[in-house]
Amino acid sequence: MSTAQSRSGQRRSTRTRLSAAVAGVATAAVLATASVAGSVATAAPASAGQSCGRADFVDNPRGSGFYDAISWMACAEISVGYGDNTFRKNKAVTRGEVAAFLYRQVTPSHPKSEDRYFTDVNPGGANYQAITWFAQDGISVGYQDRTFRPNQPVTRGELAAFLHRLADEPATTGGSFSDMGPGAPFAPAASWLLDEDITSGYGDGTFRPGNDITRAETASFLYKAAGVLKGRGNVTTPALQPLTEETRASSTVATWKAQAVDWATTKAKSANTYYQYGGNGPYGYDCSGFTTGAFSAGGKSLPRTSTSQYSAADQKVPLSEAKPGDLVYWSNNGSGTGVYHVAIVVEGGKIAHARNKQSGVTLTDLDYSPANMLPQAGRFS
Repeated sequence: MSTAQSRSGQRRSTRTRLSAAVAGVATAAVLATASVAGSVATAAPASAGQSCGRADFVDNPRGSGFYDAISWMACAEISVGYGDNTFRKNKAVTRGEVAAFLYRQVTPSHPKSEDRYFTDVNPGGANYQAITWFAQDGISVGYQDRTFRPNQPVTRGELAAFLHRLADEPATTGGSFSDMGPGAPFAPAASWLLDEDITSGYGDGTFRPGNDITRAETASFLYKAAGVLKGRGNVTTPALQPLTEETRASSTVATWKAQAVDWATTKAKSANTYYQYGGNGPYGYDCSGFTTGAFSAGGKSLPRTSTSQYSAADQKVPLSEAKPGDLVYWSNNGSGTGVYHVAIVVEGGKIAHARNKQSGVTLTDLDYSPANMLPQAGRFS
């Protein structure tokens, strides 16, 4: 086993890892469609794409976009699709799914145990070993609250970073995309993808790192990276240590808030979610119905009205100190008795909220509408 193929925790410990703050650049992502994604370069490496005689997915006929990459995924048993024999090319891929895909692709050796590395990933749960390996190899050490958020969509920038780390972060020639300057998040990883002909980006010279990456695009990236990733990912000394009992206990509050934030972010980005006065879901919501749904996803209850949600907060903190999971409010009289709108703070300085029929349910900057906004956020324990 070569030095490049077997990682030590010491090497990984000095690496700049994906934090919640960096991951927040993805919160304004828009799903890439098959027609737009088709502008990405598709030249295949010689090491991949051999036919195995498997029947094609019904939504991936021969000659269609990404056909070779998706067929390779199926033949290599990296992804065998869904029970109805579809691959669902345009569906966003999640963090848990990407971990599983790469784990099956490189089949790494790593310390196997029943330890928990993240508060929201349990032994025996979906993709547990793959996500554990992700942590051990330093491909992703999760978020600051020790969550992994396996159901959160992955952006193009994040996948670039995962692949670059798995390849041991080789130097790049400095090539870049028009929407990513040298100091931009994910710039070195995207430059490396360009060097390796894994992608040339879009026709306008952009990479669009904040766009959620689709299953088809993911297949293409992994297919073209097959040669450079072969034999990578073996772990001897984990880059991240398992959670202790003390860490688990201190992470309980952070975990439910992370679940609430993930739910709110996913709902706000979904084309199926809309504003409905008095709505409680699962698709139509008003502002307080939306925050109630977010808290419910984290196992917490909230009173139903925005005024009551202001009063129910365990403490009030200045807006400048607002954190993901806090609620922010708008009032027509400058006090809690006049609260008429509420939103939940998510990652990256954004809020998710059900605004009105015209604007729908969206992600906006926290300070998108300072008029009538109360100067305190509500924090819940």
